[in-house]
Amino acid sequence: MLSIKKWVFATFILCFLVIVAGGVVRTTQSGMGCPDWPRCFGRWIPPMNASQLPADFTKYLRVQDIDHSFNVYHTWIEYINRLLGVLLGLFSIIQLALLYPKRDQMRNAFRLAIAFLCVVILTGLFGAAVVKLNLAHLSITVHLFFALFLTQTQLALYMNIKGKLNRKTAGTRIRKVIFLLLLVILVQCILGTMVRMYIDNISKTLHYMQRAAWLADSPVSFMIHRTFSLFVLASVLYATWYCRKVAALKPHMRRLLVIILASMLTGLILYYLDMPALAQPLHLLLGTLAITQTMYALLYTKNTTDLHKPRKRV
Repeated sequence: MLSIKKWVFATFILCFLVIVAGGVVRTTQSGMGCPDWPRCFGRWIPPMNASQLPADFTKYLRVQDIDHSFNVYHTWIEYINRLLGVLLGLFSIIQLALLYPKRDQMRNAFRLAIAFLCVVILTGLFGAAVVKLNLAHLSITVHLFFALFLTQTQLALYMNIKGKLNRKTAGTRIRKVIFLLLLVILVQCILGTMVRMYIDNISKTLHYMQRAAWLADSPVSFMIHRTFSLFVLASVLYATWYCRKVAALKPHMRRLLVIILASMLTGLILYYLDMPALAQPLHLLLGTLAITQTMYALLYTKNTTDLHKPRKRV
């Protein structure tokens, strides 16, 4: 049982590494570093230099939208991102295999493991579609939300294994407040993807140079995203205050507050310090952690009314 718990936790952590790797791919403009899929320039192991490119390499470079040239730096960043995705797939298969002998005793956990493997497969297949679509804006956004759903599915499995799923009772209103907070954070994430789309367009016209100019015009999408962050902060503060009577929720809500403040700080760094590359994947990671922490609080509790459901008459 201990080995199952450790493996499930390791898979959970790997989900975040995959998301961070995706963020690094975006911030380094390496999304088409491997312009074909599942191979990279027709090879299972990418070339290390131009001399290792296949004879027909120009057909691969034509689909790139950066400089239509081979860049080993971009190629290997994208390739490592793919390797992490494959590793996550292997972890999900082993996770399911570990739970299979206990599928009768741990039925819900086994079902969640199956669901996780299915989402991993779908995420990988959609990743191939992203490449085929040459990094179309909407495809990147959908791919991100696939990854977020993947993480939350593994969170539910981890909590189930640890016995923390629906562990504490809370009033219906408290759960509604947490659920509404989750919706607010999701809206902020959607607004963030709109800012990313704008940045992608501007950075492309500037040949991915002059990072200080990417948000210089303060686009409407960015202004809404920045202003809405204050509403997110107010919502977290209110939810933290509202949940104060449930002692078990206090540390989780405080942790969420710290994550939101850190996310806002990275947002300020991105705007005022000329879009430093390191801050972009960090901002994405903190947004993912905010959603995960809120989901944890929601899954951790159950309605008090569940304890008093009338029994069905036979």
